[in-house]
Formats: sequence, structure tokens, C-alpha cells
Amino acid sequence: MRGKRVTGRFYVFLLLLILAIVFPIVRPHLQFGGNVEMINEATTSYFQQTDAIIIRDEEVYSSGTIARVEYIATEGTLLNEGDTIAYLYSTGYSEGELTRLEDIRANIQAYHKTILNNIVDTDLERLDRIVEMKALELKALISHETTGNLLSLTRQLEAAMVNRQDYMRANRREDLNLNRLYQEESTRLNSIASWRTEASADRAGVISFYTDGYESALTPESLDTLTPADVRTVIAGGALGDADTRLTDIYRLVDQNEWYVAILTDGKTWNPVLEQEYFLRFEGFEDTAYTATVTRVQRVGEDVLAVFLIEDPIGPLLYQRSGRVLLSSNLSGLSVASRALYEQNGQMGVWLYDVPGGTFVPVEVLANDGSNALIQPLADGLLLAGQTVLVK
Repeated sequence: MRGKRVTGRFYVFLLLLILAIVFPIVRPHLQFGGNVEMINEATTSYFQQTDAIIIRDEEVYSSGTIARVEYIATEGTLLNEGDTIAYLYSTGYSEGELTRLEDIRANIQAYHKTILNNIVDTDLERLDRIVEMKALELKALISHETTGNLLSLTRQLEAAMVNRQDYMRANRREDLNLNRLYQEESTRLNSIASWRTEASADRAGVISFYTDGYESALTPESLDTLTPADVRTVIAGGALGDADTRLTDIYRLVDQNEWYVAILTDGKTWNPVLEQEYFLRFEGFEDTAYTATVTRVQRVGEDVLAVFLIEDPIGPLLYQRSGRVLLSSNLSGLSVASRALYEQNGQMGVWLYDVPGGTFVPVEVLANDGSNALIQPLADGLLLAGQTVLVK
């Protein structure tokens, strides 16, 4: 009886069987040199200084038909819904109308003095002195002889002039010429009012009449499409998107209690993890520390773009768009030797020595100083202090 002939397929099958048995045993020696180290619990203080940009929730009012703005709200103050922001005059409005109105009012004041002549009116004299005093204070401020708030002093002068006009109107003498002047004043006021609209706040927020051109491109809604290239462009002062040159920004209303900071890092020494909290300080504003929570992380090549949510009042950063920031935090996690970190299919992880050859466990690297790394597993409970990992 002839025996069965052994074919090449049998030897291939036998080789694969031997490899399946032997490879798990020899793999740690082939890949890692047979070294293992223990996982420990650890806490480290983390500090990083880097460039950053600010993204605010701010509503901008723009128009191409506004000829003049009369500011009512004070710059940088918190407004409630319905508060008056400014009076806006359309392009039909002429500055000549305001000039003619002021000429008529000057004539009214002069005629009042003519009528009164030698009659002493102490209340009117007091109002005159207040107007003169505020005018002199404004002149000294403009010529840099004194310091102060220009907008506030201007409004004080305007209020003093209005008070004097109201007094004169309420206490006017019966005189045909004076009545004619008041009728002309009323006509001019009605003419000006026909071109004037009132802008009011449609929500609570901090008012500002200064814009930088990034308000429409950098919004909370645009965070999902923000890229490392966008961040670099803003830091360099470049333009984002196409601005409508036909429109002029009039004011912006800013949510002071919810804003964002986006930073770039190389991802080699630090990888931000969602929901982690940090303290954040901007260079030049070191006295103010904000609590920042990681709300978005994007990896593009070697870049890591992290977005932080801040729910503290924005304060002086109302006018800041970019700058250097200092991030600090006390990070807690598991400590392993840096040599225990491996990358597999683009994911960092460690080889847990639980079976011959080990089990690859994906991790987030919270910090890495080149000697030791602070990590946390992507899934809770996969790594524990006291376990061992394979190292190179």
C-alpha cells in the first residue's frame, strides 16, 4: 500500500501553527527586549506658555446708510435688554441741520439775556456757570492739561446745556420774537428727528463701539470649522473671510460670561483632554486669572488645536483678540516611563503586560517630560496602578 504524499501546503500550515504558538511567547522579547515597569498614580503641576486667540459671542450692528452716530450708552458698560445704545442718523441727515439748530439756540440764549437785561435770575446764572465750567474742563482735557474720561465729560456738558435750555423754555417771557425763535427750534428738532432712529439692546451684554473686523468670522458657531491655519492667520493679523466694505460697524454687544480661547500646541509634551480645567492668564493681564475648560480638541498633523470655554466675566479682554497665554493646572493620572509609550495605527498607547505578548491599551498623554509620562486610558478601568507595562 502506498503512503500519502506530503505536499507543500502541509508545511505551510505547520509553520503557521508553530508561529501561532510561539509568537505570543517571544513577542515581548522581540519587540520590547523583555523589560517591564510598574504603573503608578501621579499628580503633576503643568505650565505652558503659548499664543492664543479669543472668540467672543458678540452681536455686531453694521450699516451702509448711517451718516452720524450719537452715542448714548457708555463704552464698556453692561446693558440690559431694551436699553438705548445710540441714536442713528440716516444718510439724508445733514450736519448743517445741527449747526442751524445750535445757531437758533444761541440766538434764544442771547435774546433771553436781552429781555432779562437788569433782572437777576440766580437759577439761570447758576446753570450758565455749570455750562461754562464743564466747557472749560473739556477744553483742558482735550489740550492734555488734565486727565479724565472724555466721553463722560462730554455727556456732562451736554446734560448741563440741556438743563439750561429746559429752564429757559419753561421760564420764557411772552415775547413775539422769542416765540418765533422757539418755533424755529421746534421745526429744526422735528426735521432732525425724521432722520433719527434709536438703536436699543435686544439682549443683555457689554456694549462697545470698537471692532477689529474678526467679529463675523470668529463666533461660537464657527468653532467646529476653526483650523490651525485660521489661528495662525489671526495671530499674524491677517484677514479671515471677505469683509463687506459697503457696511460700517456701528457697535457690538458682547456676552461677557461665555467666551472662548483657542490655542495651538505641538502635541509632543502635552495633549489636552476634554473637560479638563486649567487656569489661564493673558500676558499683560497677569492679575486676572480665568478658569478655562477644554471643550474641543482637533489634531491636524503635528498640530493640536484646543478650544477652552471660559464662563468668567471677560473684563479687560473685551478689546483683546490675540496674545500670549500662560496655562497652568494640577494634572492627575497614571505615571509610566516615557519608553512605555507606543503608537499603533496613529493612536498612542501602552502594552499592558497581562498576557504573554501584552495587550495594547489606547491612552491620552496628559504630559510627557521625556522621562516619565502622565497618562489616562481612553476607557475607564483598563489601566490601574500596580499593573506592569512593557517598555522599549
